[in-house]
Amino acid sequence: MTRAGFLVVVAVVLALVAAGVLATTNFFGVDLPFFRPSEQQLVTRMTEAAAGGGYAVTFVEADAKKWHVGPGHQLEKFTLGQGDATFARLTSSTPLDESTWEWSTQGLSITFPVEFNNLTNGRTIEIGVVARLAQARPTDAISVAYATQQAGNSGWKKIPLGSEFELRKFTFDVPAIGPGTYTKEPILVIHADASGRGRGAEILGVYVKRVGP
Repeated sequence: MTRAGFLVVVAVVLALVAAGVLATTNFFGVDLPFFRPSEQQLVTRMTEAAAGGGYAVTFVEADAKKWHVGPGHQLEKFTLGQGDATFARLTSSTPLDESTWEWSTQGLSITFPVEFNNLTNGRTIEIGVVARLAQARPTDAISVAYATQQAGNSGWKKIPLGSEFELRKFTFDVPAIGPGTYTKEPILVIHADASGRGRGAEILGVYVKRVGP
């Protein structure tokens, strides 16, 4: 692009910002540094991602009882000033133990129905987490793991965060078992501070879904 063309694009963008057009839509169909979805839009995106047999879990009242907090971890819940979006601050004061399979002891966890293990048996799944750095004593990165609790796990994924809520995701190939079916519930675990120094992250929610054929 020529310098003149670049200046034209910049002028158009600035005009659209001034007019409020870019506040509600990504006009050019690309990621723009000043275009950030609201918390409510991110919750909607998680719910849509989980449609068709997946699961999305947030911290609204109906979901709150589904979460489990392991020893050495603390969870505080907050309501955002807009919409119904709710987030939680997770702080971890015990180091991450990557050698244990006692998944629920390693942080904040959520289990999914056994049926999801069987729906995704031998297939690829996507795990999404919407999170940001805590306002006070922020962590360097969160650690996330997904485990079938029967035939394999994703291992711990280190996920760096920013100052705004963002959707971060990774994929995992669920091991195929047969004959027979899965009999245990899969679990997703989040550890806020692998060093165990009491640093934290703020989480809006998570989802899991099958991807591909």
